[in-house]
Amino acid sequence: MDARILVGYDGTPGSEVALDWAAATSRRQGSQLTVLHCVEMGAVPIVPIMSVAALPSEVRDDAQATLDRGVQRAQAVTTPSLVTGVLVLGTAAAELVSASKDADVVVVGSRGRGRIASGLLGSASYAVAAHALCPVVVVRGETTVQPDPDHPVVVGVDDSEASHRAVNAAALLAATADATLRLVTVGRLRSPEGWAYVEDSKAGTEHSHAVREHAIPILEGARERALERHPGLEIETEVLFGESGHVLADLGAHAGLIVVGSRGRGGFAGLLLGSVSHTVIHEASCPVMVVR
Repeated sequence: MDARILVGYDGTPGSEVALDWAAATSRRQGSQLTVLHCVEMGAVPIVPIMSVAALPSEVRDDAQATLDRGVQRAQAVTTPSLVTGVLVLGTAAAELVSASKDADVVVVGSRGRGRIASGLLGSASYAVAAHALCPVVVVRGETTVQPDPDHPVVVGVDDSEASHRAVNAAALLAATADATLRLVTVGRLRSPEGWAYVEDSKAGTEHSHAVREHAIPILEGARERALERHPGLEIETEVLFGESGHVLADLGAHAGLIVVGSRGRGGFAGLLLGSVSHTVIHEASCPVMVVR
């Protein structure tokens, strides 16, 4: 597929894991991969430097060496001709967001370092996830996991447009990885007034039934749309209960990827709100894709 992956790289372990994930995805999909390394303004003298070419040679050479290592690492995983490197000057989050207009997905690590190319600090990753113009994958931990037959793609589902886009992205990733697509709707065992139902009480049972009655048609609709695009895709549907972000994050223990919308519909399911996406990014042990 002719897709474009952009990955932020600063030479730290977190960015290396993100790079490995991006390179493996490039190999599997045949996607173009751009490795972006940013020289942070704080790493250079306080003078009006407007371009990488105008940087002091020692700063520029160090940054270029870091970028070259990233490109070579990616080329060892995917087809070398698919990989290009870009060296920029600015702030990493802003540069990744700006470059996202020409990408189909941006990949970032959850941690980075200060000074030169501190682009993958946690706060920067969340800023990219919130503001990028395309889907963003946040890769956490010291090792990476990919969607495959043993690691499904999990996606949070409600009846919002953000959820529809998330399902489309998740289905494509599952299809290219020969992975199962797991469609999950999460309902709260809590009344509109905020008090919690006892799950095995009459009120709790009635509420659970109502949640399922509402969720099943939504899940079936998502399933049908995914199969229209990807016939033969293995799909599972499930209704779970709890706080949406925590429930989805917990599913990451056995998943290859969790996909959420950046925003969703509140009220009934409370799924895919900004707070949910934020919780999943913070807590999931597997990579998380946020779809705008």
